[in-house]
Amino acid sequence: MQLIGVDAGGTFTDTVVATSDGRLAVGKALSTPGHLEDGVIASLEDAGARLGMSAGEVLAHTDILAHGTTAGLNALLTRTGATVGLITTAGFESTLAIAKANKVHGLTDDELQQPTSWIKPPLLVPRRLTRGIDERVDATGEVVVAMDGDDARARLEELAAEGVDSLAIALLWSVANPVHEDALVALAEEILPDAHLSVSSRLVPRIGEYERTSTVVVDAYVGPLVSSYLARLEDRLRATGFGGLFVVMRMGGGVLPAAMARSMPVQTLHSGPVGGVAASATIGAQLGHTHVITTDVGGTSFDVGLVIEGEVMFSPKPMIERQALAIPVVDVSSIGTGGGSIAWLDDALGVLRVGPKSAGAMPGPACYGRGGTQPTVTDAAVVLGLVDGLGGALELDVRSARTVIQECIAGPLGMTVESAADGIVNVACEEMHDLIRRITVQRGHDPTDFSLYAFGGAGPQYAGRYTSGLGVHELVIPALAAEFSAYGAIASEVKVMVERDLLPGDPLASLDRINRALGELEGEARRQLTVTGDVVEKLGGGGHVIRTVGLRFYRQIHRIDLSVGPDALASADIDQLVASFVKRYERMVGTGSARGDAPIEVVSVSVQLVIPVPNAPFPLRPRGTADAHHQRVGWFDGSPVPCPVYHWSEVGAGQSIVGPAFVESEQSTVVVYPGHTALIDQFANIRIENP
Repeated sequence: MQLIGVDAGGTFTDTVVATSDGRLAVGKALSTPGHLEDGVIASLEDAGARLGMSAGEVLAHTDILAHGTTAGLNALLTRTGATVGLITTAGFESTLAIAKANKVHGLTDDELQQPTSWIKPPLLVPRRLTRGIDERVDATGEVVVAMDGDDARARLEELAAEGVDSLAIALLWSVANPVHEDALVALAEEILPDAHLSVSSRLVPRIGEYERTSTVVVDAYVGPLVSSYLARLEDRLRATGFGGLFVVMRMGGGVLPAAMARSMPVQTLHSGPVGGVAASATIGAQLGHTHVITTDVGGTSFDVGLVIEGEVMFSPKPMIERQALAIPVVDVSSIGTGGGSIAWLDDALGVLRVGPKSAGAMPGPACYGRGGTQPTVTDAAVVLGLVDGLGGALELDVRSARTVIQECIAGPLGMTVESAADGIVNVACEEMHDLIRRITVQRGHDPTDFSLYAFGGAGPQYAGRYTSGLGVHELVIPALAAEFSAYGAIASEVKVMVERDLLPGDPLASLDRINRALGELEGEARRQLTVTGDVVEKLGGGGHVIRTVGLRFYRQIHRIDLSVGPDALASADIDQLVASFVKRYERMVGTGSARGDAPIEVVSVSVQLVIPVPNAPFPLRPRGTADAHHQRVGWFDGSPVPCPVYHWSEVGAGQSIVGPAFVESEQSTVVVYPGHTALIDQFANIRIENP
């Protein structure tokens, strides 16, 4: 089976092709904002050329193409999403504006003392495009006030006149009974036939009107752009010769059939960074690393995630760009520090800063020779000799890099270009180092228990610096570091997840209702896969089911999800569930924190249907020793040092490389810093102990 993974980032689009005869080929092209599908095709053409084939020939032999994209996330970050109208229950039009009184999220300690800084999350739907309709369903699902069809029609017609191109529907108790939301969908399809519809009872049937409404609005905001992009991309792929299964990385882990991703685009927001975390879990299992810190340095951001006991960690309170979400999200924390991040002088404080603004793909860093006029981290790396080229994707202009650093940083600070460049890299790496500490130490994790994986196009260049002082026992640069997120897409299982909150007050012993809900959700998961076509047949099996129940102490806010077996729950299972819940609760909150007499309730059920994707194994690297190809001057500790340069494709398993040195591929450069020794393992990963 031939697999293709594609990751379209803010600066580059990467491709990994795993052929049916065991070869791996990679491709890279500049991303093409506004027409991302062009960058995808260009990246496929680059990968095909390495196999001696056209993009059409590669696609014609491909069974599965898995795609990670940040198209929706970028629209959210840049506020370039759809014009959204919101329909909610009359009296609850201010749910998003009130934001559960959360006015201080994301503020520093100093800002918390300044009430003028207390701002709520930005509204994606202005109040003038929010409409309340007369209806009421109570918490038991009983219709208390029937929906006024004429009133609902009038409100929808008002939104149509306002020019909305996407509609979010989130009624108060639709999770208990969706009858009124279903009626609104029928009206909306008549009155707004071309609008994207996001419906809470279908997208996220969860108790908690704020998080549920916020999720539906985010879905509506990015929906038209993501759906249109995925449709255009699939059309291009089919026209170029692709006849296989097209799937999209979801930010809750795994991949979704593209047809499902188009119907729930909020699931794709963080799909690019999540691919790297998924790949880390896969490679970690291969290398025997159960605890992994994942670090991804791209063109625009630095992303950090955790794998603990072989499992990817999920966010306990999912939130993206200060928008609350009620869906599972792999826990990835990001800052605006990447290769394309712009270095600038903070005149108020007289200090050098890096990011969060980025030069992106256009014009990009000055060294790209595409008109960039501001110094970036990549420009600094070029000046320091840390990177010498990007293969066939781009030739680097050293003179332009030196010029912008001299004009913008070195000159004003009265220092040499090399010293200024070193300062830029140092600031960037300190910001990365700080984020890793916040994700580990400040959450109670000891970095010495972890290996650290560094990937992304720029990760191998800087990992030796941003890991310094962390105490991780090993730094791993994966063999496909520059395309690691693309590899993660094809290393991920197809997953369909459906979940439901149970009504409040449901007793723990109500087994019939819990079992019935789990059975209904499993049927819904299988139905969703059925309507996407021959997914199951293409992957050669029906997959397996993962069932979970969510428990909490009576009337607490947060729940704990616990897995249950494939069989119907029996009374004897309850004691085991309670014991597991108490153990997990005390591990999270503290020993003795679980009161023995406190009642426990089941508040949610969920079912995942998981279909494995055939592995794309790395070819084994033969043992041997390769000589350096040439030498290049690199700047370390303020001085120029002649350094050997090795080709990554030629070094043998078991070979040691003493720093300072460079190991280059056409897509990336690994910098082996002074004092470090790199070992090439049997899969061509580069591993550095106690960096």
